Amino acid sequence: MNETALGFTDARGCKEWLGALPLTNIPQAQSMLLEQLQALNAAGLGALERLKCLELLREKVAFLQGEQRTRYYGKTIPLSPNDSNAWTTASTMLEELGGGYRKCLTDARAGGEAAAHEALITQRLVRCIGAQMLFHGVVYRRFDPALWTRLHELYGEAEKRGIAAQAVKDTLEAEGGNSSVTEAYAQAVLLQAAFLSEMTVPQVDFAEALLKLWSSKVQLLSAPAAGDTRRLDALVIDPAKPIGARPQPRPDFSPGQRIVETIELSKSMRRRVQALQAGEDIATLGLPAVPSGVDALAELKRLHKLWCEGAPPRPAPKPSNTEKAGLVFGIVDVHFFASGGKAFEQPDKKRELSPQEKQDIEVFGRVREQTLMNLQAQTQGSTHSRMGGMPSVTVEAWPVVGELLGAVRVQRPQTSSKGVAIGRLVALRMGDSAPFFLGWATELVHETDGRIIATISLFPGKPEPIAVRSADMRARASAQWVQGLKLPANEKIQVPASLVVPSGIGHKGRGVEVFGANEATVEDVLEHGTDFDRVTTF
Repeated sequence: MNETALGFTDARGCKEWLGALPLTNIPQAQSMLLEQLQALNAAGLGALERLKCLELLREKVAFLQGEQRTRYYGKTIPLSPNDSNAWTTASTMLEELGGGYRKCLTDARAGGEAAAHEALITQRLVRCIGAQMLFHGVVYRRFDPALWTRLHELYGEAEKRGIAAQAVKDTLEAEGGNSSVTEAYAQAVLLQAAFLSEMTVPQVDFAEALLKLWSSKVQLLSAPAAGDTRRLDALVIDPAKPIGARPQPRPDFSPGQRIVETIELSKSMRRRVQALQAGEDIATLGLPAVPSGVDALAELKRLHKLWCEGAPPRPAPKPSNTEKAGLVFGIVDVHFFASGGKAFEQPDKKRELSPQEKQDIEVFGRVREQTLMNLQAQTQGSTHSRMGGMPSVTVEAWPVVGELLGAVRVQRPQTSSKGVAIGRLVALRMGDSAPFFLGWATELVHETDGRIIATISLFPGKPEPIAVRSADMRARASAQWVQGLKLPANEKIQVPASLVVPSGIGHKGRGVEVFGANEATVEDVLEHGTDFDRVTTF
């Protein structure tokens, strides 16, 4: 295979080449840019000219990745082949960009022509590694632990050479246009400490924006501050280990470790939490833009526990006596099984049962799925038929990896036709004859060996099928009823009765109608999923 020739020999030529990129075809532009990064790394350019070219290419890489982010950000896992290829191309661009900066750093540390820019080059490398980690995180893939080793080594060497805190220009990724090795390192460490495997992409975006805004409030200490006798856990980095920051009691601190001191960050976060709890308008709090689907108050509380309170590590799952669990995804399919295999129809409009349906009820006590599928095929397009999509209503058997308190870890089989995403509604039963319980996907990991492991957190109580709609006629597309589910209260564990409704219906303070019951008002949103909301009413 012939190598692509470098399309320029200096920074001026690089700028001209970038100006001719076909930005109307983003995938083609990405491929061309990747080829040039690879050609640049193989070329014999001087370190200073190489650095200038990399700075130009870095901006274009960021632009193209922003244009392509919808190809893989927030998608169900596994990605489609086309989206997976797009992700791989973008990830490889980051690797090649980092490879170019490493060449420059070698020259700088040897006292070459790039020596005056050692702090900037190191900061760019830290940014590249942090971006690679994040890039894996948003598609829930584990990355090579060697990235942690490289990141820790970069920061440690920058400390030794006295350049860790040196300000460098970074208009691309820093609030205010300036950053440092320390700031970039702290951002990468804290973002990974947010447990990206449990977050939706909008939540990740919000956390990243908070760190860009407040990363200057974070300190990295080589020893506990003088007079600090606190025994509470702190986030601690052990550079000798290929892992990120972990909670650790302060008295257990060892030489060589680094404390991620977040006192000032905590003050900023707590002030916003208190203001939001007091009902203050979020627009007045100096927070970054809150993406759609993100509860700023809940997210600030969660991140504060992880970053500032030394939240304990997640408990390890226990082995399960059940080999496989049955999973059903989405409120429509879950409603079908919760109703005993009855197709959903408008409850205020009755129709005559077909002879086969009547026979099924007499023999089996319910209408069989096959009968409903046949009926759908016969009545496709009828205004009385509300059974669209019935052939896809199936229970998938997923191997059980382990059990936790109120949650089950399962492995997606390769034969599965279903993707999985954080926040998606799931019904799960432990065995073929067990009842279904309702839950949602709260953690997702795509292992390096290809296995996809999902944690399904369960809601207490057996779900009851209901028909719901928004009480506000202006907020609904039609007067049609849609599938919903009702969960009972559990006084022992202080869980209130709740409704599970499709996204867009369960807004706090707004009315919701349940067929056969009085109109109610949403009191609180207990869980905000990607395709549902679990709410209490009064």
